Amino acid sequence: MALPSQQERGGGNRSSIHAQPREKAVRPRAVIGLAAVVVMGGVVTWGVYKIASGGGSDEPKSGEPAATASGPNVDVPVRFGAVEPPETTPPASNLDTPRPAPVDVLSTTPQSPEGTTPPTPPPGTLDGAPTPLAPTASISEVRTLIDQGDRALAQNEPVQAREFYSKALLDPSAARADQESLRSKLQSINQQLVFSATITPGDPFVEAYTVQPGDSLVRIARRRELTSDWRLIQRLNGIGDPNSIRVGQKLKLVRGPFNAIVNKSDFRLDVFMGPPDVPAQWVYVRSFRVGLGAENGTPAGTFVVRKNSKLADPAWTNPLTGERFASDDPKNPVGEHWIGWQGVGDSAVYTGFGIHGTIDPDSVGQQRSMGCVRMLADDVALVFELLAEEISVVKVVP
Repeated sequence: MALPSQQERGGGNRSSIHAQPREKAVRPRAVIGLAAVVVMGGVVTWGVYKIASGGGSDEPKSGEPAATASGPNVDVPVRFGAVEPPETTPPASNLDTPRPAPVDVLSTTPQSPEGTTPPTPPPGTLDGAPTPLAPTASISEVRTLIDQGDRALAQNEPVQAREFYSKALLDPSAARADQESLRSKLQSINQQLVFSATITPGDPFVEAYTVQPGDSLVRIARRRELTSDWRLIQRLNGIGDPNSIRVGQKLKLVRGPFNAIVNKSDFRLDVFMGPPDVPAQWVYVRSFRVGLGAENGTPAGTFVVRKNSKLADPAWTNPLTGERFASDDPKNPVGEHWIGWQGVGDSAVYTGFGIHGTIDPDSVGQQRSMGCVRMLADDVALVFELLAEEISVVKVVP
């Protein structure tokens, strides 16, 4: 539609004005009309200029389309004064690359430009959403115990470090990574405290002994009421022939008692020292890889080492087939050591189970036994020396 100024210029008013003779005076009414036409044309022309030059308000009226920029970006729409990049098709080589998700302008979550670090959510949140808080008290206690153990170890106090580390290891709140680190530290500490001839002052589980006339390793263990086997004395003191000890010889004795926890899910047996009925006072000693019963056949529960059940180089009869194996038979499946269990409380229903060696080392770490705990030959020999009949507790946990 033509603008009003265009109508005026093409209309009859203008032709009637030019038809008047020049020599005649222009009437006042005609002059006034001509001035009005000139003013109106100027206003309209100024408005057209402002629209074309982008002047006036930056925001379009409701329902009006956005203006477009001029120049090289003429195809880029301008909205609310901000330039948005045009939609482009990714090159063929990037067709498999996921495109960034569109920004939700209604979202209240701050959006971070590509290549920048997004804001860190406040504590107790995950991506800005609330998450359940961990039991900070327990975790803090474990961390404190580990720190105390580290300080004690740095101050050359391995007995105190072992106590702190063991408490942290037995705390249910200890993370798995911390448990693995603690076992490694404790095994290193116990290589000196337990499995060497060195006697560390202040260790409540060891003592020094001077060989008396008529002594033997068996008599020494009995006289000192040790809860470990006499063979452990031989091992720790590097005695080749148990009958060759001499009067006045200094020996290291480890009193114990020792207990064990079999963790079925990890195929691991952990040995501890401490009162059998007070697990909270146990200190960690060492871990061993074990094999378990086929089809989850090793029962979980609490057991005690049964009286007269510790046998070296035992004979064995297969309970399923009745086949007998002599003690010196290399085909004897239980190897050279047997430690029988007796169930305690609700576990009393489980009979015939125990710890033994194996002639099939590959079965360790798998479920292939008839329900007993299998160990490698050297490992079960050491555990045989540590556990005591009618004293040592064996806990089997899922």
